[in-house]
Amino acid sequence: MNFPHLTNANILVTGSSRGLGLAFVKTLSKSDVEHIYAGCRTQSGCDTIKELNLPNVTPVLLDVTKQSDINNLSSTISQLDLVINNAGIASACGFSSENALDISKAEMDVHYFGSISLIQALLPLLKLSTKAGIINISSIAGLSNFKAMGTYSASKGALHFLTQGLRAELSADDIFVQGVYPGPFDTRLAANYEGPKPSPINIAESVLNSYCERQYEVFPDEFSTNMHQIFKNAPKELEEIFSQ
Repeated sequence: MNFPHLTNANILVTGSSRGLGLAFVKTLSKSDVEHIYAGCRTQSGCDTIKELNLPNVTPVLLDVTKQSDINNLSSTISQLDLVINNAGIASACGFSSENALDISKAEMDVHYFGSISLIQALLPLLKLSTKAGIINISSIAGLSNFKAMGTYSASKGALHFLTQGLRAELSADDIFVQGVYPGPFDTRLAANYEGPKPSPINIAESVLNSYCERQYEVFPDEFSTNMHQIFKNAPKELEEIFSQ
């Protein structure tokens, strides 16, 4: 499996020990990329990657909320062509919940502040690449608020606006910035969702193909595609759907 624009590329994937991050790593390891750095929040996550014995994959300890991990990473990587900001957390927490502030801070630290910190640290390397890019994994919930996951929606919405801002700022450096807005897919985070759920591998392949086709915004599954169409035509209608 080959992806144009990624031939001989050096790629960092955050949140790699399971779910979509692991699917990215597995998919890319079967392609003609040069090297994959699989960022894992814990040492046990790194050990999980090591046990897979995937070609051209190096697990790296990377908690995106820890500046020390980010600094260590940026000092050890010498070449980088693509950053996939996939690390994520989610809680079933609304804004009126007693723990909303604590949950909001945790989710914003990962999805928004962690992404900014990582990009700022790695931007000098990306600017040296002739095929540099950033993929930010947001969510369809980042376009309209999910009632049961309000704080999560807000953090993914912040990542959406970060994506737009980076796209404008980095266009002069010829760094392609893509936003990805999936709906529920088959991971533990969507365990209670009863509708159709594509596999993480399907999502990863769709995203990578869309990246190589230079699509700025990607809705990689039927649910997100349908919800995005509603959002474009009648944003208030999508808000009402998600509030139910």
